[in-house]
Amino acid sequence: MYGRTKLAGERAVLSSVSSSGASAHVVRTAWLYGAHGGNFVRTMAALARGRETVRVVDDQHGNPTWTHDLAEGLVALALAADRVPVGVLHCANAAATTWFELARAVFTEVGADPDRVVPCRTAEFPRPAPRPANSVLDTTGWAGAGLPELRHWRHALHAAAAAGVLVG
Repeated sequence: MYGRTKLAGERAVLSSVSSSGASAHVVRTAWLYGAHGGNFVRTMAALARGRETVRVVDDQHGNPTWTHDLAEGLVALALAADRVPVGVLHCANAAATTWFELARAVFTEVGADPDRVVPCRTAEFPRPAPRPANSVLDTTGWAGAGLPELRHWRHALHAAAAAGVLVG
């Protein structure tokens, strides 16, 4: 349901743009984390400080994206909006990983042993809403529009840790 309603919203925006002549872009992103609010990265950092082991799914893939990098990408889009064709663009940190590998990277960043992160399958960790096994975004359209590519997710996580995002 969540994905269907998002798609309906995107289509509504793009159809109103085409009928009105206005300019708009739909930007999709994934696996956001930042300094504020709850998110997977901050949760893993907290668990690294307080739990002996953590089980994390290793069969879901996506692009972890630091909100700071996304904001820079959106500013670049706004500055270039007049030369970027109307449509859907994917803006996310480069490369893909699993939740398990992201959790291990967070543990490493906070100085915890990444071997304390134990892999499991999605079926072993039921959630109220089903999650896709592959939510990796293809960002070639972003780069093809002449917009600056976001850095590799691992480099972004390291910079976020240096900025204090993992403390809190």
